[in-house]
Parts: sequence; structure tokens; C-alpha cells
Amino acid sequence: MSIRPRASLLNPELRRPHALDSKPRDPSNLWLDKNENQDSALAQTLREVLESIPTTALTTYPEAGELYRKLAAWVDVDPRGLLLTPGSDGAIRLVFEAFVEPGDPVAHTVPTFAMYPVYSQMFGAAVSPIEYRASAAGPVIDPDFVLRAVRERAPKLLCLPNPDSPTGTVLPSQVLRAILTECERVGTVMLIDEAYHPFYAWSAAPWTAASPNLIVARTFAKAWGAAGLRIGYAVGHPDTIALLHKMRPMYEVSTLAVECMARMMDHEAQMLGAVARINAGKDFFARAMRAAGFSVLPGEGNFIHVAFGERAAAVQAALAGKVLYRAVSDHPSLRGYSRFSLAPQAVMARVADLILGAGADGG
Repeated sequence: MSIRPRASLLNPELRRPHALDSKPRDPSNLWLDKNENQDSALAQTLREVLESIPTTALTTYPEAGELYRKLAAWVDVDPRGLLLTPGSDGAIRLVFEAFVEPGDPVAHTVPTFAMYPVYSQMFGAAVSPIEYRASAAGPVIDPDFVLRAVRERAPKLLCLPNPDSPTGTVLPSQVLRAILTECERVGTVMLIDEAYHPFYAWSAAPWTAASPNLIVARTFAKAWGAAGLRIGYAVGHPDTIALLHKMRPMYEVSTLAVECMARMMDHEAQMLGAVARINAGKDFFARAMRAAGFSVLPGEGNFIHVAFGERAAAVQAALAGKVLYRAVSDHPSLRGYSRFSLAPQAVMARVADLILGAGADGG
């Protein structure tokens, strides 16, 4: 007898990479390709926190109450309005699981975080793309287009990362407020992905207390530097989060992740210091690239886009074997731009020296 999976899983366009195909990154390179946190001082804090965790974190199941209470105080929400998840990716998936059935309309930006189109395919959604277009100021989307899409199509789910990735773009709070008001009118769930908070300090999280239609997804991978722990969280109205709780596994995340982040919540100052140092590295690198005649896009995440123009081949040769980064983009709104994850100034100065050296060689 043949197996009968969900029809959406038979979609030939739904493909996922296998771990067996992955290749370890060369430790001699600077790893600026996955928007990870490269702040050495924060890494030392994480090391000290890990060393303080007893081995029972490996032998017992998690008790997450303390982390929920500390996290609620930091986000300034009711702890019942939080749900721990395996990274922000886990929060996004739970939202799809809770609200999207086959054929339901879903709207998301293009390009965006890779899992939005994957989950749309996985759950059989009918996607309404919100395309970024190229402009002198970088990728942009028309807020009126988003409002019309909500008003006319009433999608079951609207996904708006803020900042978005890979574009680094944000929508002003007044625009997001207008979109949320329209979502509330037509019954759309609005998911605002804040994976890069607080590199971009503004947050929609306070709005969740009054709006069951809004869910905010966050992660500890970026600003907190804990990408390897795979822990994030959803913020929402307690009634909405109660629905997501029905979809969670037996335990949201591992004991090690819970114990580590419960302790890290006591080190907010160290996290904010790392954010400030990385943002300073961003400002330094942007100035250096613009001074060299390269185009640099504005952006609010812990990454930056630079166009090297006719010197691109020389720059790529200079960085090969030394820096891992995203050399090209396949979307028209970012065509010609390379993306670098950001780090404190000392690290970005090394990258700038390699790039400027390539230019000096006549590339």
C-alpha cells in the first residue's frame, strides 16, 4: 500500500537541503555570511554563562517558568503573551500551523526570509507576493500596495519582517499601524518578524496587548549571540498565544537553551554593548566603502549591502579564502550588491583593508 502524505508535500518545488550536503565553514575565514553575532566580548559572556550551568541541564527536562518571567519583564508584556520556540523560525512555523489551511491566502514580501515561501508551500497556501522593487535608496515596497492587498484579498496571514531579510528594510511605525488596523478589520493575522531586534530598536510588541490579530516573532540568535541554541519566542495577545500553545511540542525548547537564556537575561547590558559595537562597525564600514566610491544601501539589520561595480571581480578575488559573505543576490531589487554580516569595527576594518587593497591593485 502506498503512503498518502499531505498533498502540499508532493509539490516538486518544495525542496529542503539535507544536512549531509552541508560543508563545514573554514575556521580560518571570517564568517560574515549568516548574520551571526561576531562580538567577542558577548561571546565571552556566553562562555561564562555556559560554564555556570550544571550538568543537570543535559539530564533533565526543561522548567521554563523563570525564563518566561524574565523575558516578560524585558519585553514588557504579560508572560501569558509569550511562547518559547526553536528560534524565530519555530514561531513562524507555529503561526502557519495554527492559522493556515490548504488554499488559504497568505501574503509575504519577496525577497524575504527563506522559510516564508517554504512554509507557504508546506501548508498549501495561495501566496500573494509583495515584491520589493529597486530604487536609488535600495529595495522598497509601496505601503499602499500592502494595504490594498489586505483590503481586497483579506489574506489569512500577512508576513512582514521588520527589518526584512535580506533587504534590511523597515516600514515606519505609522505604516505598520495602518496595516494592522486593516488586518483587524478583515480578520487577517499579521506576523511581524523582529529577528533583528534591538539592532533596530523600535518594536511592535507593545501592540499585542490590545490586538489578537498581531503576533511578533523574535530570536536570541542575533543580538544575544546564541544562534547555536536555536531558541526564540512569539509575542502576542494572551488569547492568541493560547492557541499557539495548543500546537507546541511537549517541551518548547531544550533545558540547556532555557538555562542559558534565563542566565543571559541578567546580562542585558552586555548584549546592548555588543549591539552598539556592531552598529559602530557598520557605520565605519559604510563610511569606508562610500569613501572608496562603492554604493552602500541603508539597512537596519546586522548586515550591509555593498555594490562593487566594475571592481567586483577583483574584490571577490581578494576576499576568497579569507571572508565568507553573500557575493551576489538573485533578486532584481538587490542586483549587483554583495551582503556582509556585520561585526565590531576591528573586524570590519580587516574586511575593508582587503577590499580597498583590491581596489588599489587596479581591480
